[in-house]
Amino acid sequence: MNALKLTVLCYLAATVALAGDKQPELVTQEATGEAAIVDNNRDKAFQDAKNAALREAVEQVVGVLVSSTTLTANNQLISDRILSRSDGYVRKYDVLEKQEDKGVVRVKVRAQVGTAQLDRDLQAVRALIDRLAGGRLLIVLQEQSAGPDKVITQTNVLSQILAETFQKDGWRIIDPAFAAGKLEVSSGVSLLTPEKKVIQDLRSADYIITGTVTMRHEPPNAAFPLSGYYPVTGEFELKVFATDSGTQIAHLSDGFNSQGVSVSVSYERTAHSIAKTRGQKIVDEVRKAVVNHLSSSEQNGKAVVVTVLGLADYASVGEFKKLLAQAVTGLRDVKQGDFVKGKATFDAFFVGTTDDFAEALSKKTYKGKKVSVTGVTGNTVEITLAK
Repeated sequence: MNALKLTVLCYLAATVALAGDKQPELVTQEATGEAAIVDNNRDKAFQDAKNAALREAVEQVVGVLVSSTTLTANNQLISDRILSRSDGYVRKYDVLEKQEDKGVVRVKVRAQVGTAQLDRDLQAVRALIDRLAGGRLLIVLQEQSAGPDKVITQTNVLSQILAETFQKDGWRIIDPAFAAGKLEVSSGVSLLTPEKKVIQDLRSADYIITGTVTMRHEPPNAAFPLSGYYPVTGEFELKVFATDSGTQIAHLSDGFNSQGVSVSVSYERTAHSIAKTRGQKIVDEVRKAVVNHLSSSEQNGKAVVVTVLGLADYASVGEFKKLLAQAVTGLRDVKQGDFVKGKATFDAFFVGTTDDFAEALSKKTYKGKKVSVTGVTGNTVEITLAK
């Protein structure tokens, strides 16, 4: 994806000032795109160049609607959510010029871009940006490095790189030594949602990255001298959990080697360079997963495991499910789980926090019994019915 251009933003600064609070329904914008001719397929090159020009036109209109600070700080998010479907905002266009030079087709268009839907979609992106700002992240990785002599040492190379990169991206990194609650991720308590995990009482972080990283210091190849060459290979496997629902929102794994980085100083420097290169890609993937999670939570609600103690019989389970649906505003759906010896579990999908959920129930009664909230974590609510 092309980065959003600062030059375009500067050019449009005057337009932003004149635009005022209300934008015209259509904005006419000229833009140019280009594409290489592959396998002598000029028609495809023309289509690709035209699409690139239309995308550029929409991109410039986005620059009118959004501040330069928002664009430069969140260009990947806007590219993914807006510019990836830019053709949906173009109401009409004319091809002004078509040129071919040294295997490249260049197309200039004049496009009419509709601002109503574009602005609505940008508002949604702004809301996501606001929710991403200051997100609290806990990074708990098991990293080890194996030297040529087979000695294993514990390291934190990728952890440090990820922490630094996420901080630059606006995240707040939680020190594992000060994180409240348990760091281990236990299995889910409901058979209905086996992919869901219960993060035990961990409320200091919004998201957790856990996993393993292995780096191996390889011996020099016979084609290279024994000194001055420090190749490193390895692999990582990372999982990202949202603590508000215990849901695994990303699973990243890959191998790596020294290709593209300097290997002439030390094994440690090679490992650092590899981690830095991969770190930015990991940040992008995690950020994308978080955005998708937030979007899904807004539409469908986040998962909350509700445990109810003190129900008399199985018929009471269905009746209490109806109480949940009536009493909790923002409840998208609730599914009945296990019922054993007066203890029932439900999977609720709720727009809001578990504190909001608990507050909505704490003042209710069920068959004359007070509904007491006796436990709340980031993604669980425990309810005890008074005798």
